[in-house]
Order: sequence, then structure tokens, then C-alpha cells
Amino acid sequence: MSLLISSVSFSQLPTITAANQMPAVDDSIFYADANSFGFDPDGTGPVNDKIWDYTGLTSTGNVTFWYLDPATTPETANYPLATMAYGNSTTPGYEYFENTANTVSRWGYSSPTNPSLYYDNSWVRYTFPLTPGVVQNVPLYTGTMELFGTGEDSVTIANGSYSANPDAYGELSLPPLVFGGQPEVFDSVIRVHILENFQIVLWFSGAPALTINIADDFYVYFDEETQDPIVIYGTTTDDAGGGTQTVLRYQNTIAGTGVAGGGGVGLVENKDVKFSIFPNPATDEIAIEFANSTERIITLFSAEGKKIESLNSNATEAKFDVSNLPSGVYMIKVRTGSDLSVKRVVVK
Repeated sequence: MSLLISSVSFSQLPTITAANQMPAVDDSIFYADANSFGFDPDGTGPVNDKIWDYTGLTSTGNVTFWYLDPATTPETANYPLATMAYGNSTTPGYEYFENTANTVSRWGYSSPTNPSLYYDNSWVRYTFPLTPGVVQNVPLYTGTMELFGTGEDSVTIANGSYSANPDAYGELSLPPLVFGGQPEVFDSVIRVHILENFQIVLWFSGAPALTINIADDFYVYFDEETQDPIVIYGTTTDDAGGGTQTVLRYQNTIAGTGVAGGGGVGLVENKDVKFSIFPNPATDEIAIEFANSTERIITLFSAEGKKIESLNSNATEAKFDVSNLPSGVYMIKVRTGSDLSVKRVVVK
């Protein structure tokens, strides 16, 4: 990766370090999708003192992302160097990443419903710290798409390019995360402008028969204390008549804040609250086990944030009957006093 210094002058630079960005197995990130009509990614003010007022965003639906051990996924053998798999509650499949102490590199994407993607070499998506004015560029990348096959009749990825430019910083506000409360304000946010371009090449009898150009233009907004971007906005276009796809989502449940609005799970995540879930995946019943006996509230939610069942208990074990639930991802939330924690469970 090459690092280029922007000509923009920044003073008193904030940074986004790796301290809270490197994922761990069972980490979950809760987003709300929003309508992008009228959304302004630039905000107001100069690049070194931006104001991004996004308090008017309203949720159009919830989506949960989670990190897990690649060895627990169906295509783990195809990504032998991946250290983390990344799934979500709306799209089947996983992204595969190789993480070091300060880098997040991408190896590809597997899907049971769409062609899987395998890069010839991993490429660095982020290197921390992120510092305004320091652009991260990756060399050209290539890869292969399946389920189309290999050899003379195949689909490949060609001329892939990616850059991440931390081009502005300032204060960003989100809708109140406590019902009736004040907007959630983040005062040292860095915006990263991401540009990615690549080609999908369809081969027939050893010759390129069709080339489709794909372009991603995204802005992601990082806060030092919060894992993953707190806001994501961008568009994907192609020259094959697919139209423009637009994404706008924001984290509506953030560690250290209050209860999320819009029907979300809502938690103040405290990883010191220890409990285990078994079996996971489950088919008939799940048990939640604690190390000690104390009064707590245990709640089962769908991945979209709908409460299914809740119980009060001071025992060291609690159980939920899941035999009648549809297959999918669910969340267990545990409240002990003022502390909350959440874990993911899969029902088959």
C-alpha cells in the first residue's frame, strides 16, 4: 500500500486508532437503514471543522452485522488465510477478512445465492491509524467469480483499484438513542472517502466476451470510541444497465450510549457481563448460563430488533424454547443492574 499526503493542511489532527476497530468473534454491530433523500455527505463548514447534523435521519429498517470464526462457515476452506468472517441479517453469505494488529484485508465473499468472489491476493481495506490527509491506496487487484466455473469459460475480476481518503473531520450528530433524549453527538469524527473501481470480465472459449465496469463511491464516518463506521453512505453504479444502488445506514445501538430508538435491540454493551449460550446453533431449546447468581433480565430478540420473549431470573441458567421460531439469527440481551450485554444465537 502506498501512503500519499494530501495537500490540505490540517491542525490538531484527530486519529482513528486500531484500539476499538479490530473485530473479535461474536462482536455485533447494529445499523438502521435510512432514506437518502436530501442527505448531504459534506455537511457544513471547512474540512477541518465539519458539522454533520444527521439528527433528522429516520429508520426504514434494521440490519445487524456480526463477526465470527471462519471455521464455522461453509466456505472456510476457500479462504484459508482469513481470520474473520462477516455476516449480516439480511443477505446470506459472508465476507472474509485477514486482520493484523492494525490492518483489515479482504479475501473475498461467499454466497449460497450469488456468485462467490475469490481475490488472487488479499488487499488492505483499512490501515489504522486513520489520519486526515493520509490517503491509503492499494495496488491493482484481481480475482475470480464463481459459480460460473473456471478455465476457458469463466468470470474474473480485473483492474481493481481502491483508495481510502480521510478527507475531513469534525462533529457528527445522530438521532437520539434514548427515547425522549438528546441527539447523540460525536465530536472527533473522521470522514473517509472511498473510491473503488473494478471490471467483471466474462470469458467464452478463452476470449473476453463481455466486460462490465463497476464503480463504488462511498463516504464512511469513523469515531475513535465506536467499532466500525457510525454512518455509511454511498452509491454503486455499472455500465450494464443495472442502475444506481444507494446505501445509507447509521449505527442505532452504540456502546456507551442509551437505548436505541426505532424498535432496535437497544443496549449499552458491556463485555464484562459474562454469559454463554448453548447449543449454538440450536433447534429446540437454548440455555443461557451465568457464572454467578444475581438478579437479571434476559430477553430474546429477532435480528431486526423485535422482542420475542423476556424473563427475570437470579439463577445461573435460563432457557428459551425456540422450536417454533423460523430459522435465522437471533439476539440474547442480558441486563444486570445498569449493565447490558448481547450475544448472537442461530436457530436452525
